[in-house]
Amino acid sequence: MRIAMRKFFGSAIVLGVWLWHPQMLRAQATFQDCSTCPEMVMVSAGRFEMGATKEENMREQSPERYIAWESPLRIVSVPQPFSISVAEVTKEQFSAFMTDAQPTIEGCDIAKGNEWDRRADKSWRDPGFAQGPHEPVVCVNWSDAKAYTQWLAKRTAKPYRLLTEAEWEYVARAGTQTARFWGDGREDACRYANVPDAAHVKMTQNGQGTFACNDGYAYTSPAKSFQPNAFGVYDTIGNVWEWVEDCFHESYITAPSDTAAWQSDPACTYHVARGGSWNPRLATQLRSAARGRVTTALRNSNLGFRLAVTP
Repeated sequence: MRIAMRKFFGSAIVLGVWLWHPQMLRAQATFQDCSTCPEMVMVSAGRFEMGATKEENMREQSPERYIAWESPLRIVSVPQPFSISVAEVTKEQFSAFMTDAQPTIEGCDIAKGNEWDRRADKSWRDPGFAQGPHEPVVCVNWSDAKAYTQWLAKRTAKPYRLLTEAEWEYVARAGTQTARFWGDGREDACRYANVPDAAHVKMTQNGQGTFACNDGYAYTSPAKSFQPNAFGVYDTIGNVWEWVEDCFHESYITAPSDTAAWQSDPACTYHVARGGSWNPRLATQLRSAARGRVTTALRNSNLGFRLAVTP
C-alpha cells in the first residue's frame, strides 16, 4: 500500500455545530490499495449543516425548483470516519476495470452547443473530445459506476462504494458554509475548479452561463489540476458531475439525519449527481449544496464519479 502525506484539519464550533476548521492543521496520510486504485484520504466523523438558503439560490440566479431541492436546511451527523478518493475516478483507473471485467458500455450523450446529442459511436473511450489517462472517466451511468466499485471491492477485499449524498456534501464543504469551498464569489473559480469559462468559450463558441475567468481547459482536466479543499480533496466543484448512491428526492423533508444513503424510492428512476461540470448548461449548480436530478441509465460526457470506503 502506497502512502503519501496530506494536510488534515481540526475542528471548530460554527453556529453551534462541530465543523472542520481549515486553520487547524495536522498531517494526514493518503493511500492506494493497488497501483491502479484511486488515491484515498481519510475524513473524520463530525456534523454539518446540509442544504442551501433561498438567498444563496437567488444570488446565484438558480431556477426556483432548486430552492426546494436544497431545503430545508438541516444538521447532519457523520457518525464514523470514511475515506474518499482525492480525485474523480480517472480514465486509466476505469480502463483497468474494463480490461478485467469486460462489460459492455457503449453510447453517450455528448455536448452540442447547449443541447445533448445521443451518439451510439461515443463512449467512455471517446466522449467526443480528447482525454488523457489521468482525466476523469465520463460516459458512465450509475450502474456502470456501481459495477466499478463492486469490482474494486472484490479486487482489494475492501468495501469500496459510491459516496452517499450527505457524505459528498460534507466533504465538498470541508468546514465551510459558503456557496463553494473557497467562498461565495465566482471571481476566484478558475484557481480552484474546472468551470465553464473563457477556455470553453474559445473552443466551442458557446458562452452561455460561463465564469469570467480562464482555467485553461475547455472540457475535462487532469486529476488534481486545481487547488484542493481543506480536506485535501480535488474537483468537488466542476470538472465532471459525480454520481452518488442516493435516489433523488424533491426536498430534504424526511431525509436521514445522518449520512445513510436515502433510497426510499423503490423504482429509483433518478439518482443524485453532485458538483457541476465543465459544461455551461446549469452553471448555477457549481455549488456545494447544488443537486443534480439524473436519469439512472444516463451516460453523459460530463458525468463521472468518485469513491468512498469505510474502515
